[in-house]
Amino acid sequence: MTTTRQAGWEPSGGPQHQAPREARRRKRLKVSLPVQVRPFDARFADIVDVGEVVDFTRDGLYFATCMPHYFVGMRLLVTFPFGDNLSAHKVFLGKILRLEYRRDGNRGVAVRFLV
Repeated sequence: MTTTRQAGWEPSGGPQHQAPREARRRKRLKVSLPVQVRPFDARFADIVDVGEVVDFTRDGLYFATCMPHYFVGMRLLVTFPFGDNLSAHKVFLGKILRLEYRRDGNRGVAVRFLV
């Protein structure tokens, strides 16, 4: 008697599982800090948003906001960390890679810093 193996089948009866591949190149640091975001495009020059950073790396950050004007590919001027009591602010040029709707009704915005 011979047995044949089908793809995705193990003798134990359970499917083969592979760990999902991590797309991020760097580990993200979880924080809750304010960020100031302004569109780089002059058509949106009057819009200034202060959102909340959820996590960040040296390459970018993810923040939550209630503002609806963001779109994938939009370029932004990101001031992080942001606040009157901080001694150092840094302004980054970034590009939106992903938008998400969050359970709390806000939007999640993933930004990659452009060098």
